[in-house]
Amino acid sequence: MPEFFNEIPEDLMKLSRGAAVVLPKDFGAVVAYTGIGKDSIVAEAGAGTGFMTVQLARIAKHVYSYENREEHYKVALANVQRLKLENVTLKNEEMSALDQDNLDLIFLDFKGSNLLIPQMHPRIKNGGWLVSYCPNIEQAKEFSLECSKLFRQVFTITSNVTHYTIRDFGCRPDNFGMVHTGYLTFAKK
Repeated sequence: MPEFFNEIPEDLMKLSRGAAVVLPKDFGAVVAYTGIGKDSIVAEAGAGTGFMTVQLARIAKHVYSYENREEHYKVALANVQRLKLENVTLKNEEMSALDQDNLDLIFLDFKGSNLLIPQMHPRIKNGGWLVSYCPNIEQAKEFSLECSKLFRQVFTITSNVTHYTIRDFGCRPDNFGMVHTGYLTFAKK
């Protein structure tokens, strides 16, 4: 296992895996750009195995999480229960079932998330955020263009981390590292 995996919090490393996960470097960017915190109410869809759910629950007041694939839902639920997170409502449903309003953040991590933008927009409070996590630039482009029709500020980033070999003489970037994981598109209401 590459050395940089040692930097992921221990309790996350012990969680069951299945679907791809949102790593701390991308989660950190979401927190930094949206400003969510202890009073924030957030929703997410595409929970996968619950990595993002767990990370959001550590800092937000409440997390509403949706996963429509039963096999992923079961893993995410077990992971949330394993960490005894009481501020998570996890549902085995489509995100279109979301009925909470005045949300600080909605985080979408599934193919076709751009189709839900018009439905998600009214659920977000003024000044709140809609964020997508897309594996390829084509999906990020679709999401961004659709958001620009409804949101006042839209931008897309990637979050790269460079690890360094530190020696007495000759410090340099490692040969291996965690570079691209996904495109994050942010839309502020």
